[in-house]
Amino acid sequence: MKNNEINEESEDSIELKKVYHYYGKAKALEELNLKLEKQSLEAVIGPNGAGKTTLLRVISGLEEIDRGKILFRGERIDELDAYKIARMGIAHCPERRRLFYDMTVMENIEMGAYSLKDRKKYKELLDYIFELFPRLKERKKQRAGTLSGGEQQMLALARSIVSDPSVLLLDEPSLGLAPLFKKKIFEAINHIKNKGTTTLLVEQDAVLAFDIAQYLHVLEEGKIEMRGTKEELEKEPRIRKIYLGI
Repeated sequence: MKNNEINEESEDSIELKKVYHYYGKAKALEELNLKLEKQSLEAVIGPNGAGKTTLLRVISGLEEIDRGKILFRGERIDELDAYKIARMGIAHCPERRRLFYDMTVMENIEMGAYSLKDRKKYKELLDYIFELFPRLKERKKQRAGTLSGGEQQMLALARSIVSDPSVLLLDEPSLGLAPLFKKKIFEAINHIKNKGTTTLLVEQDAVLAFDIAQYLHVLEEGKIEMRGTKEELEKEPRIRKIYLGI
């Protein structure tokens, strides 16, 4: 489907259809179906090793799928290189941040904007980032490796935002953070969603995911075992016991 033929229903939506992914003979994703709606904030929860990080990596093109299809705006993207997927407007904020630690805060942010040609838009996004994260503005000449863990996560998120994505993939943004920084990061994620960015969040802390997501997918052993709204899943005894501790 060509861009000028995209209908409103498919715009900025991502859909995975019967996706399989293997590491050698080990099955990481199995017949996985998932549709991320435009301007939604959805979360994937599940135990360690369930395939959550792999799910984001196949969407962003960092891993090749073995079977199935991945669609963005109605077009297949599973055969594209990662940089082409990024240029289409899908930003991936990876687990453990993956910053350039010897570079400054500003240099890291500028790396995120490498494909953004509109300088006015870049200035607007920079102002927005510094509004979300005043600490980064204060430390913009500081090397990324000298920031605290919470500040580094802010920077990783800022680097994704400055690319002006229509879809944001977030991998474990609360990992290793103190409660205060978790709160600030999730407030920022909610703010980004409210500005209209379609967001898929992978999160180990299910309570945080339930607090923020409109819709949740439970991934176990490479399969989506359950999905629904917060209200629907909170009624499930197994979810309450295993993921919410209630």
